[in-house]
Amino acid sequence: MADNFDFAKLAKSWQQQTVAEETPPSAADLAQASQRQREQKLLMYGEWLGALIMAAAAVWLVVNLPGLLGGIAALFLALGALSTAYISWQVHRPILAYDNWSSSGLLGFRVKTCQLSLRYYRYTQLSCAALVLFTLILWLVHVLQLENTPLNILLFYSLIVAPACVFGIYRLQQKIRLKGAELVQLEALAEDFAQSE
Repeated sequence: MADNFDFAKLAKSWQQQTVAEETPPSAADLAQASQRQREQKLLMYGEWLGALIMAAAAVWLVVNLPGLLGGIAALFLALGALSTAYISWQVHRPILAYDNWSSSGLLGFRVKTCQLSLRYYRYTQLSCAALVLFTLILWLVHVLQLENTPLNILLFYSLIVAPACVFGIYRLQQKIRLKGAELVQLEALAEDFAQSE
């Protein structure tokens, strides 16, 4: 969700405008926003498909793997499916529904997509944390001998999934810092633009 944006050039361009009223942007100005909306729609559909697969896997586990281990895995999958569908709708819908394509509206679109990107990164961090929690629960079930946990599942989650999730949380935190700095610049530009109108 990287957004390359020349803030200084945009600010200079706005300061040099002499027109008294706002003019609609050209087709070239709208191309980037239109492409972003198409990407968001594809991402939302992909996430809904992932949620559907997780829900189907949860049902399969309940039917084919009775017991504590199957129940815990099915619960995590069902919660993952619900949260994925909900978060996807909450994050992508405002971008898809956005329709103010004036000059100030385009800047508003940039601010909105930046804010929603931050939310998306935080939600993704929570998903990674949930997988780490699932790994810890698997070990707890194994150590307390509540059920026979296959060693290959323990090793897969302990050596691959959990470390990848911890690294993902760290990388997402870096993206959150960068996106937060970008949002500060965009909000300052939006405030300047509003004052100049």
